[in-house]
Amino acid sequence: MSSAPAADQVRAVLSPWLQLCPPGTVEIDIRTGPVTAELLHPELPVVLMDQHPFSRRRLRRLARGLGVVVEREFVVLPSLGRPMVVIDDVEEAVRHFWTAVATVPPGLALTALPASALLGVARIAPWRWTGAGAPARVVIGRRP
Repeated sequence: MSSAPAADQVRAVLSPWLQLCPPGTVEIDIRTGPVTAELLHPELPVVLMDQHPFSRRRLRRLARGLGVVVEREFVVLPSLGRPMVVIDDVEEAVRHFWTAVATVPPGLALTALPASALLGVARIAPWRWTGAGAPARVVIGRRP
């Protein structure tokens, strides 16, 4: 069996998180099917992506099962297909996003109050809830 990733699991479009990875990084979207260790080269960086609720747990469990040592984790908002914001899933970055970046868009007269309330809750909620609640997630690591 070939050790190269299946063509349908590797994205051809350059994703924003690949800008943070060394050349040769393999990107695998786990929504397209099962991933096996044979798809990954030792020492070659790998990006695992998912967009399902509780994707943090799913991706961490998959990385462990594949023998991938996780180096970084990102929360992608609003989705993998249309990423507008990629947040490093660490306390400082998440808190900065909620306090200095996230805002209620202008012109939302009917929804401004609920949106402002949700933003207020997000700002005081534990920072880990952002990564746990946001379904779009990217894990970067490598197999030793």
